[in-house]
Amino acid sequence: MPDKRVMIVDDDRALVQALRKRIESLGIEVITAHDGMTVCAALAHDRKLAPIPVIMLTGKSDQSTIRRCEELGAFYLQKSADVWDRLNPLLGELLELKDQAVNPTPVTATEKKTDTTIPKILVIDDDPDISKAIKIRLKAYGVDVIRAFNGMQGYWAALKENPSAIICDFNMPEGPGNYILGRLKSHSMTKNIPVIILTGRTVGTTKDYSLERELLLLGAAKYFTKPLDFDEFLGELRKHVEFPAISAGLGVLSHT
Repeated sequence: MPDKRVMIVDDDRALVQALRKRIESLGIEVITAHDGMTVCAALAHDRKLAPIPVIMLTGKSDQSTIRRCEELGAFYLQKSADVWDRLNPLLGELLELKDQAVNPTPVTATEKKTDTTIPKILVIDDDPDISKAIKIRLKAYGVDVIRAFNGMQGYWAALKENPSAIICDFNMPEGPGNYILGRLKSHSMTKNIPVIILTGRTVGTTKDYSLERELLLLGAAKYFTKPLDFDEFLGELRKHVEFPAISAGLGVLSHT
């Protein structure tokens, strides 16, 4: 289980202190801050502090504010009269607390069956054209693709979405592939999710084998160099994810 620590960020000091007391009563250590953007940017590049979930409270609801929070790896929570009712289950999800008082509503058997029938793949890549191309190709096999466009956004998406597999670019803003891979493999909620790394990095005209060894030692399932051979990539993905369209005879690959 990860350390029971969270950071609460808001410029309303009275609200932060009130929430801090309630959170600490659940046995969770609380770090408070009042300058959210600066704090999140610092945490994103500090390996010791980076695993701490950051929850940013704000009265703003515009898309630019929400997007900025996500880019910095923070969870956006709009301030309202029921802020605790929405914060409480989020704490349980982030910290995997056993206490029923802070756990989200359990997933029903029907919901679990649906999740296993339709695999969910997370693609983390700052090039929207590449992730869109992967999404279009995988959609034909009955796979649901979620996209994130920088490292930290992808990390938090993995925690929230619990994908069947993760496709992660290497060179990205807000956290390169090896850093995000290390974080995913060190968190109990994501450590067993297979991660396939994509990169355009080469040594001359050949694959960077030293980088490949580094990533495999960190726990990557596979390492691919761009431009991507989609058939080879799909074959690797099938080792980790069951595609509904393939099992239903709606798609056949030319190799096993």
